[in-house]
Amino acid sequence: MVVAEAGQLAAPAAEPGFTPGVRAWLRTAGQWLARRNRRSAAKAVGAPIGPAERVLTSGHDLAGSLVVATSAAVYFQDLGGPGRTWSRLGWEDVDVVRWHDRHRVLAFTGVHPGGMWRKELVLASRSALVDVARERVASTLLASTSVRLGDQPCARVTARRQPGSGQVVWTVVLNGAAGISNPAIRAMV
Repeated sequence: MVVAEAGQLAAPAAEPGFTPGVRAWLRTAGQWLARRNRRSAAKAVGAPIGPAERVLTSGHDLAGSLVVATSAAVYFQDLGGPGRTWSRLGWEDVDVVRWHDRHRVLAFTGVHPGGMWRKELVLASRSALVDVARERVASTLLASTSVRLGDQPCARVTARRQPGSGQVVWTVVLNGAAGISNPAIRAMV
């Protein structure tokens, strides 16, 4: 019996019918396939990809850091921290994806309990990462509506599905800090 990891070929050393040349070719082909396997490549450099995630595309930013887009999130290396640590943005946490062609910047914007956040990745050129990010963020959106008090919008409520699970993430963004103390706005939301 021959056991190999996914994406690799293996030939037993003493299998009848395999000449040394065939075994060498199989080893070379297995190494080539492993290099071509995006998941293996991302894991080899330390990307903390979950077991159920599929790598959809990967690339590098201008600083040379690896950016990996999976079915559940985008992973990128933080060069500013100690060592080469990784950050994860779940697609359900991203509100807007924008590509700025002139500056070659892929911008992710979202909301968390501390307020709005923004992460920008400077890429060498427009890559598949832009389209994958837009598609994945759009695929998480279940509902989004504006909450109005009279004729004034006072909040936006969004529901997103976490990829790979049935969990729904609800986000409420108020148009002003005073809105949270207003009982009418709280009741509407």
